[in-house]
Amino acid sequence: MLTRRSTDRMNERLVTNHTRQEPAQFQESISPQQHVFVVLNPIAGNVNLEEVYRYLERFMTEQKWSYEFYETTGHTDLGAVVQEKIKAGATLVIAVGGDGTLSEVANGLVHSPVLLALIPLGTGNVIAHELGIPLNLEEACQLLIRDHKIRHLDVMQVGSRYFISHISMGVYSLIVEEIKPDQKRRFGRMIYLWEAIRKLMGKNSWRFEVQVDEQTLSVRASLILVANAGSVGLYALQWGQHISPDDQHLTVCIIKGRSIIAYLNLLWNMARNRHYLDENMIYLNARQKITIKTAQPLPVRADGDIIGRSQVEIQVVPAAVRILTR
Repeated sequence: MLTRRSTDRMNERLVTNHTRQEPAQFQESISPQQHVFVVLNPIAGNVNLEEVYRYLERFMTEQKWSYEFYETTGHTDLGAVVQEKIKAGATLVIAVGGDGTLSEVANGLVHSPVLLALIPLGTGNVIAHELGIPLNLEEACQLLIRDHKIRHLDVMQVGSRYFISHISMGVYSLIVEEIKPDQKRRFGRMIYLWEAIRKLMGKNSWRFEVQVDEQTLSVRASLILVANAGSVGLYALQWGQHISPDDQHLTVCIIKGRSIIAYLNLLWNMARNRHYLDENMIYLNARQKITIKTAQPLPVRADGDIIGRSQVEIQVVPAAVRILTR
């Protein structure tokens, strides 16, 4: 019998069905016996929360899986929550939300044999685009029980936290810092494009000191982005076709363009997969460590969150999280 606490946006909601939990069993694919821990972001994208709950409850009941729902508000260490649920017997963890939710959940699965699955309901859904995970709720659920693959994702470590898709400093991190959650829900991905055009009219660029493994350089740029995923999250655009989240290294993308014309040329080259021909783009590969510094108080953006200012130190952690993909 499923029970649910009353919805309270100031507190996490925990929903449990009382099917008996079996000891954790780890496998290379989804087995008929699962105890599933579902982490759901209630403000991700523009979703009908009750419809999502109803569908997921029906789907997992049909599979005869036991399950728990955990609804987030952004004030809890989700990594620690996930680790506790794995100790209690969870054999599959599902992140329902956007890239930020996925990143927080993944913090509890680094070097764990437990599988991570994604149901992408966010705005950008970078990792879903990267891994071919359907953006439709029903299709994403069907991926759990039909033909799928398991990939071992690299992650980016900053201090004690781990991130999956991108870390950036410069014009893009400024844009993201200024966009409000209600704007993302109302306008979707187009708000990023509009704010980018508006911000680039100011011709922003800064001096950065960048260290990539043993290589050090000083460069003036409008954006430095550390990419673990190639997808931009906007249509079919990519930071580079050569960038993959399971290639055991990170790609540092240095964008030197200082005008709207330079960025339009870059977008044109990106759309044609001719990134290397753009004079305003520099690529560097990192297998161990990246340090980025600037004298300006620029925000550091990581998987949708602002995590600091002016500098960031990133460790490469290869093959850290096992995720189910198409």
